[in-house]
Amino acid sequence: MQRQLLYWLLLCSSVLFFVGCSDKSLHGYSVAPSLEGKTSIKIFHSKKLGDYKLSIYSPSVKAPSQGWPVIYLLDGDSFFKHASEMIRQQAIIVSIDYPTTSRRDLDYLPKPPELSLEILSNGQINIPKAFGGADEFLAFLQTELKPFVYKNYHVNDHKQIIFGHSYGGLFVLHTLFTQPDAFSDYIASSPSIWFSGRYIMKEATYFLEQLHVQQLNTSVTLHLSVGEYEQSLTGQEGFRSDIEKQLRLKHMQNRRMVDNTKELAQMLIQANNPNLEVTYHVYPQQTHQSVPVLVLQDRLPHMLKK
Repeated sequence: MQRQLLYWLLLCSSVLFFVGCSDKSLHGYSVAPSLEGKTSIKIFHSKKLGDYKLSIYSPSVKAPSQGWPVIYLLDGDSFFKHASEMIRQQAIIVSIDYPTTSRRDLDYLPKPPELSLEILSNGQINIPKAFGGADEFLAFLQTELKPFVYKNYHVNDHKQIIFGHSYGGLFVLHTLFTQPDAFSDYIASSPSIWFSGRYIMKEATYFLEQLHVQQLNTSVTLHLSVGEYEQSLTGQEGFRSDIEKQLRLKHMQNRRMVDNTKELAQMLIQANNPNLEVTYHVYPQQTHQSVPVLVLQDRLPHMLKK
């Protein structure tokens, strides 16, 4: 009898370790805790913006006295697995995505006083499906999501990192320039600075002007990055014709992903503000699609060590 009981205990322990368990508490479905931490998946309802899919990684070891750093990932489904493998037992990761149809255009793009439409290389006009909800999305992060995280995890309020790529990178910049105290560390990977006639550059100029009037409450860091091949062709692409190839190259050159990111970085660095640390990196031989994971790999460990 005792031998049978021991057998079933060992079997159940093995199943829980490899398969996980169903947890219908606050976090929705949860993977069983292990030496690598715990991942919880939840549909989070915003009172104003609708539903978001959250994937939350939390370390399984005891939190430091000051609490865990928190990393907020935009377009989280694309980056959560990579990030959680990189920073095991070092921070909480909050991955933000959508349970069904994405609303990233609306959530990540700011609302310029007047929208400047992009003319594509083929002469057509690029009209965004939706835009202008960045301030509302930032309010969701600040007034709904962060309080939820603070309530349920022991976090370090002074170490809050946000990562975004492409439109997400633009949102990271918009957040820094409009509410710089919202996070301690900002990672803008390949930000879409071209949006609406480079409207974000106007926000950057105003942000720097305000710094001369009133300093930041705390020091913040910004890392800007872009791939070398985001403004040129790699030579490995396949095109159906020379015309298609020329249009693609012209489109990339018009958006000036590398030049825009470099220009913004230089503007912010030259401001030489003691409370704003800015770093900038061009990743050799990387494209818009390949660069974000490298950025996470480089910057997250660095920011967590600071």
